Amino acid sequence: MLRIGFDARMIAWKGVGTYSRNLLKQFAQVPDLEVVCFCNDRTADLLPAGARFSRVWLNEEIISPRNLGRVGKVVNQAGCALFHTPYVVAPSNLECPLLVTAHDIIPLLFPKSIPSFRTRRAYKGLLADAVQKADHIVTVSTVSQSYLLANFNLPLSRVSVILDGVGREFGPREEEECRKVTGRYGIRRPFILWLGEFSAHKNVAALVGAFASLPSRLRMQYTLVLAGDKGEGWEDVRRETERRDVAGRVLFPGFISEPDLPALYSAADIFCFPSLYEGFGLPPLEAMACGTPVVCSNLSSLPEVVGDGGLLVAPRPAPLGTAIAEVLTNDSLRQRLSRRGRARASLFSWDTAAAKTLDLYLELTE
Repeated sequence: MLRIGFDARMIAWKGVGTYSRNLLKQFAQVPDLEVVCFCNDRTADLLPAGARFSRVWLNEEIISPRNLGRVGKVVNQAGCALFHTPYVVAPSNLECPLLVTAHDIIPLLFPKSIPSFRTRRAYKGLLADAVQKADHIVTVSTVSQSYLLANFNLPLSRVSVILDGVGREFGPREEEECRKVTGRYGIRRPFILWLGEFSAHKNVAALVGAFASLPSRLRMQYTLVLAGDKGEGWEDVRRETERRDVAGRVLFPGFISEPDLPALYSAADIFCFPSLYEGFGLPPLEAMACGTPVVCSNLSSLPEVVGDGGLLVAPRPAPLGTAIAEVLTNDSLRQRLSRRGRARASLFSWDTAAAKTLDLYLELTE
């Protein structure tokens, strides 16, 4: 029986949390794997059920270099054969191999993605520390791998690519469920959807510009729905809607709960994702799995994820607007993108991601 430790303190986070939850769900089905989940008071109840799962409490602040020694001591006491952290927080003085998942290096490329200078400085130190300590690093796309190799002068043998999956819950939903979910958030149909955080690298202002550039007939027919927490960067996007004179046609429904996502994607006429950089890019993959046509940035990892399942364009207002208008007015293109998107999304599975991760566990503990 292989006994591994998994840092589950980030399980409620967005991207890292989705990754953690789905891996743990798959690990629960592996008969010869025992998982020690290191959690805190806020995340313990979010852990997937597993007959061979146990819990160890770690309530220390996550992004804090001061706590790494304490975390290492607790992990050592648990007697794990390997410790896997799904974020760049590497305990000190570990007595077992360390596997680090580094999803991206966005804060190095777009510093404003972490507004707090103190937190940004801590992140940079933690990332460098994790890269130095790790026996092996996993990342989620070849683009992220290349950035890690270049920025830290790492040999290729130390960084593996294991692509994320798309959950089985993502698929086309019935019209009745779509009506309920859109009604719950006050969303007017038909609509163009974007979903994420309002960080600078998400490039949401370019999507607002693209919407403003649509022919007036389409602007009056469709609502642009920008869904996500109204946190840092949201006010800038809201002001852009006013500057572009489209505020009356843009809706900010706020955070969308996870169970509602498949129906929201399914209800959208098109999903648009104009990011300048992504480590992977789950939202367009989830939208494609639901059969929603996708218009997506052609930068960073997104071509690797979307492939021929969506329309890839330069993430500037003019090309985005042209692509959106083409999809909305061309039924055969819309149907073709829907078919290709579902076929493309079917290639990404958490079963495969978990199996490849388990292979790494075995390799590192030999």
